[in-house]
Amino acid sequence: MTEVHHEDVAAYALGLLSEEERAAFERHLDGCGSCASEVGSFAAMGELIKGVHPDDLLPHTPDPQVESLLVHRAAKERRRRSLHRGFMTAAACLVVAAGVFLGVSSMTGDPNPDSIHGPARELLMTGRTYSITDPATGVSGLVGLEDKGWGTHVALELKGVKGPLQCRLMAVGDDGRSEVVASWGVPEKGYGVPGSPDPLVLHGGTSLPQSELNHFTVQTFDGRTLATVAV
Repeated sequence: MTEVHHEDVAAYALGLLSEEERAAFERHLDGCGSCASEVGSFAAMGELIKGVHPDDLLPHTPDPQVESLLVHRAAKERRRRSLHRGFMTAAACLVVAAGVFLGVSSMTGDPNPDSIHGPARELLMTGRTYSITDPATGVSGLVGLEDKGWGTHVALELKGVKGPLQCRLMAVGDDGRSEVVASWGVPEKGYGVPGSPDPLVLHGGTSLPQSELNHFTVQTFDGRTLATVAV
C-alpha cells in the first residue's frame, strides 16, 4: 500500500508523483481539507513552471565551424538533460522556499496567512458559525464548525486579546466531556487590538460530533476563561 504524506501536496500539484502515488494522494484529498485547500496555490505555481521549457534556457548554438554536427548534437543533449534536472530542482526549491516564508512570517509577527485565505478562513465563511463576545474580558470572535467523519472541524477567529499569554480552545460535549481543539501563544502586542488589528485565525478539530457539542471555551493555560460560546 502506498504511504501518503501531507508534504506530498506540492509534488502532487506539480505532477511529480507516479501514477500509483497520485491515485493514493487523491484518495487522501477526499478526507483532508487542509491538503485540498493547498493544492490550488501549488497548482498555480505548477502552471507557471509548465510555461517554461528547458530548451528555452539552452545557450546559443555553437559555431558550426568549431564543432562538428555530431559533437554539437551530443553536447546539446547533455546540456538538455543537465538543465532539465536543474530546472526541476529549482522548482522544488521554490516550493520549499514558499513554505519557509510562511513559517517565518508567522513567527516574526507578519499577518497570519489564514487571516487572508486558508482552511480556517474558508470554514469561517462556509461553515456553521457562532459569535463570541465577552464584555468582561473584551474578547470577541467567531467559531466555525463543519461535520467530518472523524468528528468536527473547528475554526476560530479571535480579537481583543493581549499578551503575552498561552491559550487553548476547549470543546465541551453535552455529557461534560472536554477536548483541546487547539492551543497557541499570544505575543505581547496581541490580536485584534489597537496597534495590532489583525485577528488570530486558526483551525483544529475534536472527535466530538457537532450534534453532541455543548459549548466552546477560550481559556489561558492557568485556567482563566477569556470567552465562552454555546453551540
